[in-house]
Parts: sequence; structure tokens; C-alpha cells
Amino acid sequence: MITEMKKIPVTEQSVPFMTATKSCDFEKYGYVEDEYFQTGTANIYAEDARGNLIVTTPDAPYTTRLFVRRPADVSKFSGNVIVEIVNSTANFDIDRDWMFIWKKVMRDGDIYIGITSKGHVVDALKKFDPERYAPINWANPTPDREAPDFHGATFVFDFLPQYEMGLFWDMFVDLAKILRQDSPLNPIREYGTNWLYAAAWSQSGSYVARIVHSFAYLPENCADGPLFDGYYMAGTGAMDKALNSYDAPAGFAFSGSGASILVTKEPMLAINTESEARRMNWHGDADEPGYKFRTWQIPCSSHDTKYSMIDYYAPLADQLQKCGIVMDWEGVPENGVPMDTPYEPIFAAGLAALIRWVRDGIPAPHAPKLLTEVSEEPVDFTGDHVGYLKDAFGNAMGGIRYATADCPTARYQSWTDHADGKGVQMMFGTAKPFSVAMLKELYGDLAHYRKLVEKSTDRAVAQGFVLPEDRDEMIEQVVAVAKSRGLE
Repeated sequence: MITEMKKIPVTEQSVPFMTATKSCDFEKYGYVEDEYFQTGTANIYAEDARGNLIVTTPDAPYTTRLFVRRPADVSKFSGNVIVEIVNSTANFDIDRDWMFIWKKVMRDGDIYIGITSKGHVVDALKKFDPERYAPINWANPTPDREAPDFHGATFVFDFLPQYEMGLFWDMFVDLAKILRQDSPLNPIREYGTNWLYAAAWSQSGSYVARIVHSFAYLPENCADGPLFDGYYMAGTGAMDKALNSYDAPAGFAFSGSGASILVTKEPMLAINTESEARRMNWHGDADEPGYKFRTWQIPCSSHDTKYSMIDYYAPLADQLQKCGIVMDWEGVPENGVPMDTPYEPIFAAGLAALIRWVRDGIPAPHAPKLLTEVSEEPVDFTGDHVGYLKDAFGNAMGGIRYATADCPTARYQSWTDHADGKGVQMMFGTAKPFSVAMLKELYGDLAHYRKLVEKSTDRAVAQGFVLPEDRDEMIEQVVAVAKSRGLE
């Protein structure tokens, strides 16, 4: 139950951690960003032997935070509200879906809400501003329980006994309900009725999977209509997140066998890069009543890119520095450069397609899958025996074709070899640029290259994989990369 929704003022001395106003042009689009603290109580859940929810701890208190990014002029509101389960994998809030869709959101008058999803980020919040974030509370209501043994699982699965991630389910479900109501607790009450879309990136996709499997279709959560009207999954798969901090982790949302396909009654679209597509478990598109699904897969891509891990955060370097966080590429310059493919418009087009599907009943476009093959030997550091079919340039075949894939200026690898020679960064990709001589042999000069990029981009626009509004900028970005590689 939500008991308070408090707007936190911005002053010269106190600003939100990871504010988007530093990286995105809010003034140009007539948008404002507010930070709210959502306070209430949440049950902690587990499953019985039949997979039914049981309450292990009732009414645990919490306070989490929300970002609300909205048109300043209420009359500009489109009716769409995207609620992102903000990613916690790096132990601070990463609003990755927002990074990819913000221009579409603000062009169209959508509202974006990001909700903190895990207690693991609390330390970063309080390092940044201990006074502003003093009320944030993800306290474990059963701290005396024996710590779980996750058999060496680390990183995103670290058990921090002071926090209970199981608080999230009621936080999120209760927020979705409040956003439909004419309630003083609703932070967007003045905007009226809406269509709600749950959005997730990477680990947060497993949260959506759990919501769908365990919460969305409980009678008390859909008696007055769907909990969400559509689901937007990006860089992820369909594994269920553990219900609480003491349950064994399911693994990354896109990894492992035995994961389940999400059969939702509402439309769902999943977009994957090369980093996840090979290991994820989406089995294809569906148009059946009660099962509306699309999978889009992007070649010449990786989970993390120069834009999403470096460029976007450049204006926020001072905030990150206060928390001891450095966003950088860990690769060897002699072996390539940080993944620089501008694929963001495909994610924006995916959101637009999902919205049309929900509101107008027009199904999202079908997209070809990336082509894979089975090898007798492991194909790379993962030990997997399934790899992508490669073209003559060494790039993945199939998937959504766009200018970077059709007119490559590098061989694109979805991981990075560490500069110290010790292992790999499995999510941040590497571009291995072609020589200037090869670029000239392939494309002649930059003017001819631009014509090829325009043709490819126009095809992607016609197919629905790039929005017309993003056409020109995408062309300029791809051409700029070619120029930086030495094509004149």
C-alpha cells in the first residue's frame, strides 16, 4: 500500500542523482523532470510447492524513488505513460530504456516514470547526497535470517543483508494501480487517463517476467482492466526474477536453459542486441488472442555502447565521481574502439510500434532473426557452441538491417578484451575499424558512402524499424563514424 507520494524539491544545493536534464534537452521539448519519494508498505513473497504466492512477511515499510519526466503543458500529453524498472546491475540507477527512447518520448508528449528497483543502489544515492536521500529505505525486515548460499554467484546476485529486494513487487504493482486513479497519491493525476507500458532493460527484464507470471493476472490486479497495456523488453530475455533476496537467483534475464516464454494478454515487444540474442529464449512472433509478441534483433551491436556507457554520462561525471563511479571502456586501443554503432533509433521505433499495437490494434512489424549456427567447438569465451553466421566482413547476418550493418566500416564484436589481458567485458562491444584503404575500395568516397547510408536508412524507415523523425540524425551519425575512420 502506498501511503505517501512526496515531490522532492530541486535547489542549487540539492539535485536528483542521475538527473536526465543534464544529458537531454528538456527545455527544447518543453519537458520537466521531478523526483518523488514513494513511501508505503509491501509484502515479501515466496512460492509454495505449486508455485502459488505466499506472504512470508507482511506490511514491511519502504521508501523508494521515482523519476517523473513529463510535458510541462498538460495539453501536450499523448496519453502514453512508460514506466521503466530502472536497472540496478551497476549498483546505481541506470535508466537505459530512457537513454534510447527519450527523443521519441519528448517529441510525442509521452510521460516517462522510472522507479528504483533494488536496495543495491541505496549506497550510491546516499554517497551522492546523504541529506536528500536519507528517507530512502529498502531495509530488510528479517535481517536475522541465515544468509543464503548462492554457490559463488556474484555481481548482480550479491546478497546484501541490509536490503530486501522482495519489497519491489508491491511497490511496482501499487504504483501501476495508482497511476490509473484520480488519487492525490498519483504524481500525474492532472494528466488524466492513460495507457501504461512497463519497460525494462537487461536484469530488469526478469522483473517484468516475474510481474507477468506472478502478479499481473491476479484477480485483484486486473479486475478493473490490465495492470499494464503493453510490455517493452530491451536487452533482455524472459527469466523470472527471484521473489526475495533469500531465494536462489535465476541468473541473467537472458541466460540459461529452462527459462520460460512470456505469454501476455497484452502486446509485448522484445528488442535484443548481439550480446543477448544468441542466449535469450524468445521463440518467435505471435499474433494469437492473449499472446501478442514480437522479437526484434539487431546486428552489429552490443549490450553496452560508447553512447550508453560514456557519451550519455559525460555531463554527469561530477555526480558519478562523488560516488566513486567511473564510466569507461576497458578495451585495448590497438584492438579496436568502443562499440560506436548508432542503433538507438531502432529502440525508439520499437516503442512507437508497441504503442500503435496497443492503441490502434496495428501489430508491430515482423523482423528477421539473427542467423546462428551450431559449432563443434566453443565459438568464443562463453563456451557456447552456438554462434552467429558471419558475412564476408565478419559481421553477423540477419536481423534488422540498418545502415551500420548494410554499410559497415568495422568488424563488430559484442564483447571487449580487457586491457590487462585478464578476461573480457562481455557486455561492452568493440568495433574493429577497416583500414582507410579498405574503406576507399569499398565505398570510394564519403559522398558515395552517404548515398548508400541514405538508401539503407530509407529502407529501414519504410519497414518500420526507424522512425521518419530519426532518419536524418541516424544518417549523420553513421556518416560521421565513417569520416572518423578516415573516409573522405
